[in-house]
Amino acid sequence: MMWALSDTWQVVLRDVRSRIRMPVFIFMNLFQPVLWLLLFTQIFKSLSGSVAGEGISYLDFFAPGVIVMTVLFGSAFAGMSTLMDMDSGVLSKMVATPVNRVSIITGRVLANVLVGLVQALIVFVVAAIMGVRVATGMPGVLLVLLLVALLGTGFAAFSNGLALLFKRTETVMATTNLLTMPLMFMSSMMMPSQALPDWLNTVRQFNPVDYAVVGVRNLVLYGYVWTDLWKSLLVLGAFAVVMVVFGTLMFGTRAE
Repeated sequence: MMWALSDTWQVVLRDVRSRIRMPVFIFMNLFQPVLWLLLFTQIFKSLSGSVAGEGISYLDFFAPGVIVMTVLFGSAFAGMSTLMDMDSGVLSKMVATPVNRVSIITGRVLANVLVGLVQALIVFVVAAIMGVRVATGMPGVLLVLLLVALLGTGFAAFSNGLALLFKRTETVMATTNLLTMPLMFMSSMMMPSQALPDWLNTVRQFNPVDYAVVGVRNLVLYGYVWTDLWKSLLVLGAFAVVMVVFGTLMFGTRAE
């Protein structure tokens, strides 16, 4: 058990170092959410009060969605680093070592989640500077990080599984774009559920992104809405487990 944890930790360190050496990718993943936070909220500023309730600005309403978006996009493209390692032969060398295979995939996923949480905190700080206040305080912030960590774990594992399944950058990118953008728009990230069409309101109930958005938004705006919070934790936890199993299976059968 200890050696597996040690292997996982070494993979995490290696993956984090490689990301730090390429800060442009971290910046690019942060740029879009921050841009949405700065510009999108100004475009829909007139909806303040009518969207989330009296006294709640559109910035307050949309900021939780941007936090989720930051982790979503960063995790959904986590498989790109695996493809780079496959093309350069690094992954083959890692597989040939005594390092546990499960540790390789879990280490990569955890490294991505750690980077995603740092990025989410940066967006949190930007939102706070703009005037967003967290109704649940620091404990709520920690729960927010837990929710987005579960979402990030699921999508990072899924992305790595896709990379191992297809082994082509173009195919993985096309599949990722095909999934992430619709998942984002088929949620209550930009509009409350009561303002969505009936069909979209039905579809969003099967969307893990929406459970993250609802959980984070409640913690930021309304407090501990336990019925929604437990549901979000349960769905996102199950999603993370299923995707980690998928990624592990792909690594066990497709890694070379």
